[in-house]
Amino acid sequence: MPLFSIITPVYNNEKYVKSAVESILQQGIDDYEYILIDDGSTDNTPQILDEMAGKDKKIRVIHQENQWIYASFNNGIKAAAGKYIYILNSDDRMRQGALRRMTEIVEEYEPDVIWTKVLSHRCDEEQRITEYDYGQSDQKVKKDVFLSSADEVRNAWFTLTLQGLNHNQANLYKRELMLKHPFRNDVYGADTLFNIAIADDINTAFVMKEAVYDFMVYSSPHMNASEGKYYPYLHEMFNDIYTGSKLLYKAWNLYEGDIKEYWSKRRMGELTDELYTLCHPDCKLTTENKVAEALRIYEDMVIRECALESDRQEELESRILSGLRMILAQRPLEGTSKYFFIYELLEGLLCYEKSVLDYEKVKQSVYHPLNRNTLGKAFFLKLKKEDCWDS
Repeated sequence: MPLFSIITPVYNNEKYVKSAVESILQQGIDDYEYILIDDGSTDNTPQILDEMAGKDKKIRVIHQENQWIYASFNNGIKAAAGKYIYILNSDDRMRQGALRRMTEIVEEYEPDVIWTKVLSHRCDEEQRITEYDYGQSDQKVKKDVFLSSADEVRNAWFTLTLQGLNHNQANLYKRELMLKHPFRNDVYGADTLFNIAIADDINTAFVMKEAVYDFMVYSSPHMNASEGKYYPYLHEMFNDIYTGSKLLYKAWNLYEGDIKEYWSKRRMGELTDELYTLCHPDCKLTTENKVAEALRIYEDMVIRECALESDRQEELESRILSGLRMILAQRPLEGTSKYFFIYELLEGLLCYEKSVLDYEKVKQSVYHPLNRNTLGKAFFLKLKKEDCWDS
């Protein structure tokens, strides 16, 4: 049985997959197998993979019908024989010496997980780096740390989040952990959800100061898989990450102080991302449906409870109203739309000198039957107080 199984899922990536594979083959150790998952590629990727496998007995290629990336992860994990598994995407690279250093750590500590740093680099289409480690991830972990018990892992979990270590799959995991908790294959944040799922089963872990993974962010936007696009599941995905993390910390009696503040602030901030993606060219919803989606987000009980427990009700309203303003700036509502009251609400709130008619429009919009949770009420009440308006 090899010590490591390296898994690389590939779909139509004839341009970069050789670079990824070579970064593994040049590690200078022998105790590993390399599984390449061809996810139904329609370019020259299958032939390239087979050619590389023919030249190196450590490489095994699995050809499958297209199933998406996380299904490829799961299929590779099922096929793996190694005690530990590391996943490398086909347009990224493993840093020189990484496997050798992880071998040393495994031989000394045998942890359930080795958390490894991912350095994000901006690069051109030839993988020439134009901005090295632009997120300064290399500065976030200064020393090796061994977490020798489940309690130490749990107490360090929030630090791992702040260090950016437990939000992706670029870590070394014991295969048994990965077999017990398969990746979801329905959202791009399944790697974060995977780490949440395994958290209670991690008894020991090692935080590695040396960076292991080079994540390449390409200058052409279409080359970055999930960046800035519209996903209809985005709201539910963010909710799952938020509630899953919250439940973990509550079970560990740690959901308080900075941890509670961080997750509340993060979940509120993600609302702006959700609303922004409604304006992405990939989003084919009508303006009316976009407005309905913004209202659905505002009415969601997970969001409302998050705002309430962190005293962010006004921030919640502000983020939704700003998102609606962005949506209507892209394409206005028809005057006959059942959601036209949203336009009147924004117009009334934003006009500089308000007449009695403006106040009435705001009031009617706030208490409109389709505005079930009175979006804009906090600002309406402020207007009444500040302008001494009585109605």
